Amino acid sequence: MSELHLDSQVEAFFDAFAAASDQLDLDRLAELFAETFLAADPAGVQPVPRQAFLQALPRRAELFAAAGIARVVLADLQHQALDDTYVLARTDWHAERPGASTPVRLSSTFILRRDTNRLQVVFYLSHQDPARVLSVA
Repeated sequence: MSELHLDSQVEAFFDAFAAASDQLDLDRLAELFAETFLAADPAGVQPVPRQAFLQALPRRAELFAAAGIARVVLADLQHQALDDTYVLARTDWHAERPGASTPVRLSSTFILRRDTNRLQVVFYLSHQDPARVLSVA
């Protein structure tokens, strides 16, 4: 796969991911994650069935809303092909609060699996505990 094609594919993936997350479009988010993926954060790592992840997203949205977050915007995306199948993507997100001078920064790393013309998350690393970051921000 050409680097230019990979660039546009990864950018399109994260555009879709950001839009689906913003709208809490569970059907679209389901398409972006493998049936089971690894999720990691400062507390540890665990396999997560896609359905359990989708069921947890409304609660996560409530957590963000309770912290005054109006929306989360992709601020930076860097990626590299690991091989013909896997892509490493590093992201920075800005959680915006109306009236706040600076957004809350959230960083995450993804490993995406390429299957034909589709990318899916197989590993998701949140570099911070969102509940903790949002409670002190």
